[in-house]
Amino acid sequence: MSWPMLSVTITREHDVVAARQRARQIAARLGFDLQDQTRLATAVSEIVRNAFRYGGGGTVEFVVEGQAPPQVLLVDVSDRGPGIAQLQPILDGSYRSETGMGLGIVGARRLVHRFHIQPAPGGGTTVSLRMILPATAPPLTEARVVAIGAQLARERSESPLDEVQRQNQELLRTLEELQRRQEELTRLNRELEDTNRGMVALYAELDEKAERLRRADETKSRFLSHMSHEFRTPLNAI
Repeated sequence: MSWPMLSVTITREHDVVAARQRARQIAARLGFDLQDQTRLATAVSEIVRNAFRYGGGGTVEFVVEGQAPPQVLLVDVSDRGPGIAQLQPILDGSYRSETGMGLGIVGARRLVHRFHIQPAPGGGTTVSLRMILPATAPPLTEARVVAIGAQLARERSESPLDEVQRQNQELLRTLEELQRRQEELTRLNRELEDTNRGMVALYAELDEKAERLRRADETKSRFLSHMSHEFRTPLNAI
């Protein structure tokens, strides 16, 4: 069971920006966090840009799959082009192009949960991007999906300048998150170093105690051997 939510037609470059905006807006309304919103918006932007640049334009369909959790947000990007040459080498990561063609496909595949490319009958290509809805998000109904689509259809898309500003904000948030993770990694490394030093000191202490026990055992053995000899000597004299 699937419920269509919204469709965006790609005929000009501004539509690429609009598709990115819609992807982010839909992800936000479906309960995705900021990181996943950015991931989906970026993946959709890359694939839609390819459809506009190499496929002569096309359409973007936003659909919700499944009546019960885990539900999935499906984004189908269909173009009218001749298809994607060298598709398998591109997906394998072995294809290199001076124009950068193929990098968007590889990058988009890494950003979403599921990724599929299907040549369309009679020409064209459909790229399917899927993101599993968060477990914390309330289950969607058909009425809710239709309502979200209708609300977005009434809203005007932002200007390209606004979208650039928003992308800059997303980049800053990403950089802040990377910095936070780097600081956390540095802290964990320091804790690990302290733990390692403690373990080294502990092993050194254990080695020292083991050496003391070994020497004590040798001393005890020599003492017992000496005492045994002392006890035997008088008896032999008798």
